[in-house]
Amino acid sequence: MTLKLGEIKRVLMVARRPTQEEFTEASKVTGLGILVIGVVGFLLMSLGYLILGGA
Repeated sequence: MTLKLGEIKRVLMVARRPTQEEFTEASKVTGLGILVIGVVGFLLMSLGYLILGGA
């Protein structure tokens, strides 16, 4: 337990807040990833309905 707390403390001491530019870029990449996963899921679901005849 002490080892874990030491590791957590070390990480928190080294960590820093992202700049506005870093935050914006990370948000764009995350949003794009969510969008891509949603589109792929929608296409697979649509393909399944076409192949299986829908329900």
